[in-house]
Amino acid sequence: MSFNSNGISNFMTMDEVKRMCPAAFKSEPTNPNLSDKYVQANTATVIEDLGKLGWYPVQAKQCRAKKNSSGIRSFHMIAFQNPDIYIKKDGGNGGTIDAFPRIILTNSHDGFNSFKFMVGLFRLVCSNGLVVGTDEFANMAIRHINYDFETLRDVVKTTIDGIPGIICKMNEMKNTVLSEGEKKELAASVLKIRKNIPEEEKFDIDEDTIMDILKPNRSEDAGDDLWTVFNICQEKMIKGGFSVTNAENKTRKQRAISSIKKDMGFNQKLWDVAARFMPATVAA
Repeated sequence: MSFNSNGISNFMTMDEVKRMCPAAFKSEPTNPNLSDKYVQANTATVIEDLGKLGWYPVQAKQCRAKKNSSGIRSFHMIAFQNPDIYIKKDGGNGGTIDAFPRIILTNSHDGFNSFKFMVGLFRLVCSNGLVVGTDEFANMAIRHINYDFETLRDVVKTTIDGIPGIICKMNEMKNTVLSEGEKKELAASVLKIRKNIPEEEKFDIDEDTIMDILKPNRSEDAGDDLWTVFNICQEKMIKGGFSVTNAENKTRKQRAISSIKKDMGFNQKLWDVAARFMPATVAA
């Protein structure tokens, strides 16, 4: 994804979305086992309708079919941004753009999913996106049979109305300074989520792994506040590249998360974990 000089994203054309995510343009259900009563609403229609409301596609992905599968999988994700809605780093008219709120749409044409909308943030400094946790923002869904433009307009309004609350949470995280012990605890917690290990379960993590997770990829991300440390950990967990030493003393570099569902689910859990490190009076 590229950004021009003023920080506004170059949006994808419909042809580009179709090339990256052909499942979004299926006019017929991809599951031959669905009954004749199944009503399909095409994702391409939602893309056009969101454009009428000022939100344009910036990212598109779809699940890869598993080997020897029937080929009916069509789960996909489209992320949208509005060029006129962004978060400034320092506030006021003179601040630089820090992040863009996003509407993240997931859907499938196989009868297993409705349209689901989540709120995300895209940070310019690292070209990295995250999904806001469910505790901070309710996910919204529209069944195919109930889809219409007015319902979509309500989803967009709910998204915009919730952005001030997200900014407030960001500022609270920026004002929460972590001790060295808390930073290491946060790094250990996010790694357990990445490894799908329950929070209460014991998991030995060596010091080198912890410090590798906490090491910023760029000088702009140096800092001890919760927002900065959270974003360092989130980027490492999603994009991989850090090393983990197991009980057999074997060190392996972690890969990036490629699954759409794992990426979004993991992001939401990370947001909720970070919120636990805020002062109780603030988190409440």
